Amino acid sequence: MIGLAGKTALVTGGNQGIGWAIAEAFAANGARVVVNYPDGSRYPERLSELGEEARAIEADVGRLTAIEAMFASLDEQEIAVDILVNNAGVFPRAGVLDLDEATWDAVHDINLKGTFFCAQQAARRMVPRRSGTIINLASVSAVQPDANGAHYCASKAGVVALTKSLALALAPFNVTVNALAPGLTDTAQPRYGMTEAEMADYVRMRIPLGRIAQPEDIARGAVFLAGDLARFVTGQTIFINGGSLMMP
Repeated sequence: MIGLAGKTALVTGGNQGIGWAIAEAFAANGARVVVNYPDGSRYPERLSELGEEARAIEADVGRLTAIEAMFASLDEQEIAVDILVNNAGVFPRAGVLDLDEATWDAVHDINLKGTFFCAQQAARRMVPRRSGTIINLASVSAVQPDANGAHYCASKAGVVALTKSLALALAPFNVTVNALAPGLTDTAQPRYGMTEAEMADYVRMRIPLGRIAQPEDIARGAVFLAGDLARFVTGQTIFINGGSLMMP
């Protein structure tokens, strides 16, 4: 019933954290996986764990020319993307009074602009086939303010709005577009700069299920949205946060 067997999924920023967990979950459910990793980043050395047909492709998804080149390369390899996961994202923390233009632009280039143009490139190939799935990574920060993350919150709120617009535009072509919005997740990215003691207090006071998310928790949401069980789901943002948004 999952329905990923025989499909090809491109996961941006897929060489670590949530992206890698999504790639693993897709591969475990029969999909062929293409892992995008940033320019200058380490090649995903564990690629073979994703199966014999797994591929890796280097590209900076914050630049349109790099996105176009990535999809052109996939075309040359006759790799048709059935599922796109726009996972790549950055979050350099900065207070409102200290946030500079370069940091603002860097965050929006990858988190929002990159998400749109990767979706555009994928959609141009999905529309003629009248089939496809696009999954964007938003965040609870889209609706939950952070005094040291105005740039990030704005970018992720943009992803939520973008997801709805893309879903509306692509629905006539049987292409679904949805978003996942993780809460605090156990990845290599700094946990809001909290110490272990501060983290324990945060979990106790803010997360009803009593722990932060593991990347695999987010990956399960991606498997649902990519598969047959979600064929009639589009324009939605699914929050995966252990109930933290319920807290006052």
